Amino acid sequence: MSSSIDVHRLWLLVSVIFIILNGRGNLAVAFNDRKGLGSDTKSLLVKNQESFSRLHMMRRLASTSTTKVVNVDNYGAKGDGGDDSEAFKKAWNVACSSERAAIVVPKNRIYHLKPITFSGPCKSGLTFKAMTFYECKNLRVADLIIQNAQQMHLSFQKCVNVKVLNLLVSAPEKSPNTDGIHVTGTQNILIKNCVIRTGDDCISIVSGSKNVQATDIVCGPGHGISIGSLGADKSTDYVSNVLVNRARLSGTTNGVRIKTWQGGSGYAKNIIFQNISMRNVTNPIIIDQNYCDQAEACPEQASAVQVSNVVYKNIKGTSASEVAINFDCSKSHPCRGILLQNVGLVSNSGESAKASSSNVRYTKMGDVYP
Repeated sequence: MSSSIDVHRLWLLVSVIFIILNGRGNLAVAFNDRKGLGSDTKSLLVKNQESFSRLHMMRRLASTSTTKVVNVDNYGAKGDGGDDSEAFKKAWNVACSSERAAIVVPKNRIYHLKPITFSGPCKSGLTFKAMTFYECKNLRVADLIIQNAQQMHLSFQKCVNVKVLNLLVSAPEKSPNTDGIHVTGTQNILIKNCVIRTGDDCISIVSGSKNVQATDIVCGPGHGISIGSLGADKSTDYVSNVLVNRARLSGTTNGVRIKTWQGGSGYAKNIIFQNISMRNVTNPIIIDQNYCDQAEACPEQASAVQVSNVVYKNIKGTSASEVAINFDCSKSHPCRGILLQNVGLVSNSGESAKASSSNVRYTKMGDVYP
């Protein structure tokens, strides 16, 4: 598989690059998010840190005679504040051209990289573990396998003009907090032709995100496609202009969801979910303005994130829950401008499902059931 990460303007990206060839020659890369350089520094920050079993993994790989260990320092990387782009590029090329290889980034150093492209095809299939892109502009991430991250697999933070194409993202169904693609503070992002099977949201879109398109998405297992949560800890959050088009969800614990905490402020508006098929999905359509992800009950609060101008169009399939459409909106800030058009959801048995709504007025067009 040909794969690439192409960044035309990159300020900050990650603190660790860890590449191994494992299993049947699959290449795995882990990028861990970390704050570092200011936004006026147009470079990539790479800093290694000890965590979980990386050192053990490297020792095990190094002891395998068939694995070529590629240390970036051996290719000229200094980690002294200078530009290490060329060294990382050389190390990548050596690893990519090897049958089995491990790229080693020594710990306790900070490496600076200018805008750079790591591309294939490589001699083996590429499997990435996790990546975070921070303050990137004109970014393209395409044709990758991202697998078994400990938490979020792929995160875009404060990025502008992003294309995410042809990805396979996977993790065990019961792995917690393993969102597939997480979008925060990012504008003008297209997510297209992606298959996402994880233990949490397939796609999560949170505060500061605007002009987000997700099209031709396969989701499940997982927690569905979510906007939010928003408004936690009385925060002011904004999400607008979101289009989810042509998606297939199967066996997820939610379908298309908007979730906000009481006590927050801001808005989630101008959102379209359309041309979506669902099979055995719990909570296929849900707006939850009383979201409470904690053991004890959350106290009722007056303020809320305003949810408005949301369209559900051409959504069909089966519900694993008795209630297929659930609008649980705020008393103080009811949901506004909700449209259901040509929506057909039945129970898995084929019998009628139910709809539940509170503090919302919505419009129906075409055939809508329940």
